Amino acid sequence: MSYTAVRRGFTGPAGKIGRGAPHHQDLQLLESLPAVDKVKLIDAIARQNKGIGRVLEFSNSAVSGKTWNLDADLSDKIDLLNKASAAHAHSRHPGWQSFDYYTRFANAPNRFAKGAVEDASIFLPVIPGGKVKSATGGGYGYYSESFDPSGRMIARVGHGNIDRPEAEAELQIPQTPELPASPEQQTPSLGSADQNFLLGYMLANGLKQNETETVEQYLQKQLLSDVLSPRNNANAFERLLQMGLGPYSL
Repeated sequence: MSYTAVRRGFTGPAGKIGRGAPHHQDLQLLESLPAVDKVKLIDAIARQNKGIGRVLEFSNSAVSGKTWNLDADLSDKIDLLNKASAAHAHSRHPGWQSFDYYTRFANAPNRFAKGAVEDASIFLPVIPGGKVKSATGGGYGYYSESFDPSGRMIARVGHGNIDRPEAEAELQIPQTPELPASPEQQTPSLGSADQNFLLGYMLANGLKQNETETVEQYLQKQLLSDVLSPRNNANAFERLLQMGLGPYSL
């Protein structure tokens, strides 16, 4: 199963996020999911944060200060995932594993540095073909839930700023676009990780392609119109060039 992540609100100050410490995030993953899938879900969140210069730093006592390393071995990721869930002992929800963390700027020394975690984007892991629903209340502030194509909820994230919700209360996640298979076509073929990056970038920035365009063709067009200019979106532009999808690959 492939996952990406979409932005669903922002962290906020006390009094605007429900219960809990300012600017922290609370993630819940369906406990019955295989450990590998749970790792992929957190990887999707961490990857989107990395794209905007942030890292995921856990905050409960047993794992306080530990960060999620996208390049770590699977066994190390599963070990940290289980330790972080066990550390969330103050609040248990049957059938779910919970995690508290902050997403700080990568160049900040820790989450306590001024400006490191304030007003950070909150990302929710999603599945192509699934759905997102968002609401406010229950001590959870602004929160969002992720559903797979069958309608099963697989993840939720909360404690967003109630004054900064997303425009859509519900969001349909498009299926991962098919890539051209014909050798005569000039658009290069991408791996699943790059497909997920492109899909996630489009979802996070509200971009849409028409039904006759592949994701790559759409983003090439946007590059030429400076929507993905190196000045405003340096990380995305550099990644696209690495994939061979820059303006000179047409």
